[in-house]
Amino acid sequence: MVKLWTCAVVCLLCLSGMASAIESVENPKSCAICGMDRTVYARSRMLVNFTDGTSAGACSIHCAAEEIRLNSSKQVASLLVADYISLKLIDAQRAHWVIGGNVDGVMTSRPKWAFATENDAAGFITEHGGVMATFDEAMKAAREELEHESGGRHDHDHAHAMGPGSQLLYNPAFGDDIYHTHPAGMWMASYKYMHTGMSGLRAGTSPASASQAGGYMMLPAKMSMDMHMLMIMYGVTDRLTFMGMTNFLENTMDMSMNMGMGPSSASTMRTSGLGDAELRGIYKLTDSLVGSLGVGIPTGNITQEITTMGMTFRAPYSMQLGSGTVDLKPALTYNALSDDAAWNWGAQASYTNHVGRNDAGYSLGDNVKLTSWVQRALGPASAWLRFAYNNTWRISGRDREIQKLLDPMNGAPTPDADPNNYGGQRIDGFVGASCVLGPVSLGVEGGMPLYQNVNGVQLANDWYLTVGIHGMF
Repeated sequence: MVKLWTCAVVCLLCLSGMASAIESVENPKSCAICGMDRTVYARSRMLVNFTDGTSAGACSIHCAAEEIRLNSSKQVASLLVADYISLKLIDAQRAHWVIGGNVDGVMTSRPKWAFATENDAAGFITEHGGVMATFDEAMKAAREELEHESGGRHDHDHAHAMGPGSQLLYNPAFGDDIYHTHPAGMWMASYKYMHTGMSGLRAGTSPASASQAGGYMMLPAKMSMDMHMLMIMYGVTDRLTFMGMTNFLENTMDMSMNMGMGPSSASTMRTSGLGDAELRGIYKLTDSLVGSLGVGIPTGNITQEITTMGMTFRAPYSMQLGSGTVDLKPALTYNALSDDAAWNWGAQASYTNHVGRNDAGYSLGDNVKLTSWVQRALGPASAWLRFAYNNTWRISGRDREIQKLLDPMNGAPTPDADPNNYGGQRIDGFVGASCVLGPVSLGVEGGMPLYQNVNGVQLANDWYLTVGIHGMF
């Protein structure tokens, strides 16, 4: 039931966002040349009206120039372009144009933006750079780019969008949170389902048998962690984006009793509920470098209980839903495109610091994560290969209620109740793919650990799966 409600809420949010976007942009909704959604590129869109009564929509001056070239037998009656500030259509020939600057353009490596007033154009140049230009100069630059393109590149869609469109196509964030900014006034809603499967005990880098695991009465056999995550992002300016995230967790662990002659008598522990929320600011430092700072909000419950051997205890650390602390999460992301925009690669370094100890008397181990990827555009789709390194410290302090599980007389000793059996180092490998459908992107990523070195005795990670949907409006 919870899954159904989660999916319903996500669908309603996406449909609401898409409906709002559709109402804000005139027909046609798709670019006549590349097919890109003009709602997503409302800030650069153009409308070409011919004297024969026909018209064509374009996502940018780049595609408008190509539309006019392909219809050279027709006479243009009027050419309208979006004002960068208000997004309203204005006369392209009377507009004040800016060529260049550090705001990514659309379908071009050299941005071209239109403004209703000279003051607005001058203000843009002061903040973002670029030079003032006339319509004729902007159109000439667009035509020169078309002449230098080969293989009909103008027919390509998001795979060759050098501006905001690449944020939908080039987004390996379906499997992880790869931080990026959005243009001013643009929203993104995202839903992800993430599954982690674990099985088999491990001590350091080697598998551990029941006898090697120590004198624990109960041993974990396998565990699944399922997360439903909802994220909202909004571009405050072209450089600053705010993000909010919440999630719902479901944890299931199968336990077996260690009778000295091998584990037997399986039982299952389950916990579920809201996890920790997060608020994050993301700032574009350069064209390729993004810095961000997140604050984890302890909305996840840390007093979950389980029943084992007919007794009720506080669930082990790995079965709790949150950290119980305010967490600081700085990150630095590098992201680059090839000259033909067919390849994308990047890397991200992030750190999670659990500030102080929670009300239960402990603090989860801090975490350092390094991830890198390489991605290839394939028409409206893309595929990527990603690697991630995680280093997590042991738990500091201990929960006295969880400690009762370790009592050999009145408890049910299990390695998950010992704070020393937490954290370690891991290298994971992933492959993923996504597809852009207008303002919506669908993606899937699967992975497995390539190296594991755990602290103490723990379940080993087996495999990962993430599926998601992103919508921009």
